Amino acid sequence: MRRANITVALALVSASAFLLFEAGRFNFGTLRVPQTGFFPKTLVTLLLLLSLVLLVQALRRKETERGSEKIAADGWTRIAATLATMIGFALVLEWLGFLLSTFVLMVLLLRAIEAPRWSKVFTVALVTALAVYGLFAWLLSVPLPAGVLGF
Repeated sequence: MRRANITVALALVSASAFLLFEAGRFNFGTLRVPQTGFFPKTLVTLLLLLSLVLLVQALRRKETERGSEKIAADGWTRIAATLATMIGFALVLEWLGFLLSTFVLMVLLLRAIEAPRWSKVFTVALVTALAVYGLFAWLLSVPLPAGVLGF
């Protein structure tokens, strides 16, 4: 496991260094007025830092031998349900609109991953959909699909 983590960390460090070099052509701007390089440089820097943390952790640990853990049938069902839900979200996003499709996505994901009470599922889904909509539509003024609800 240690060797795999070191290999992945080095690959991610290399990829993020390359991407940071490529993003150097874009203007960063400021926090108040971000330019085209703001998000690429910020995200790639974060990837580089996290990759370095993984590398340091992997180098500090001793080699451990673990057998391969197989995913149970219930796990594969949850993986398939999550994948189908994400594909369904992409297919109905324009038709249903962002707010409604995000709410439905969260309900289905919460039920597929874990089966909490329906009241908790609806509450978490509603709060998540409204928070994400508020962040992108109102604060960042990102145009989102209106769909059948009209907003």
